[in-house]
Amino acid sequence: MTVSSSSSESPSSYVTKEELDEIARLKGLQLSTETVGPFFKITARRKIEDKRIEVVNADGEVLEKESEDMSVIATHDGFIAPFPFRILHLDTMRVYNSRINSQCTEEERKMLKSTFGVSILLGCESLRLGRDAGCTKAELLSIDDGNEYAPKLVKYYERLGFKIVRKVGDGLNTDLTDMLVWGGKGTRMNGDVNELLEKWSNVLRKTSKRNEEK
Repeated sequence: MTVSSSSSESPSSYVTKEELDEIARLKGLQLSTETVGPFFKITARRKIEDKRIEVVNADGEVLEKESEDMSVIATHDGFIAPFPFRILHLDTMRVYNSRINSQCTEEERKMLKSTFGVSILLGCESLRLGRDAGCTKAELLSIDDGNEYAPKLVKYYERLGFKIVRKVGDGLNTDLTDMLVWGGKGTRMNGDVNELLEKWSNVLRKTSKRNEEK
């Protein structure tokens, strides 16, 4: 099945929930979104059987069964601050590379871990949620843990379309508030919700079409 916009939409229109679900399916994934008030959590899963962990006592009796959902390969969360703020706050993006490596073929691994992989899929879903709620600005903190990966992460977000606002943790007056909000130091970055969603909607459609034609 080819993923494409409807005839009533222009080629630059924003990706829909239905398209994202279909693009995810073509990548062997299933997307789910949970919302509690302004907070959201987006999860990407592969269809596999859960690995269950049995907890037993000294007599060998099973006390409980804990399910570690090994099908989850990525999660993304944040919250929406509607009018008058109109801000999409992007908090964490976690990709479980060890699960991708153990569950996927080499071709699937390259696809899911690439710039245009599962992270962009989850990111487009959060941008879609924000735009539907009237958000115009997306904000994030590119975490700086003091290693060589920090500047690469900033470059990655710039490539996605985010712009640097300021450094958090350099002793500015805004640092305390920022560090309380974000839980760490790094580089504050903003992006335009409509511009980001339009850009990455087109990228997702093109890459999905190429994958189908292989």
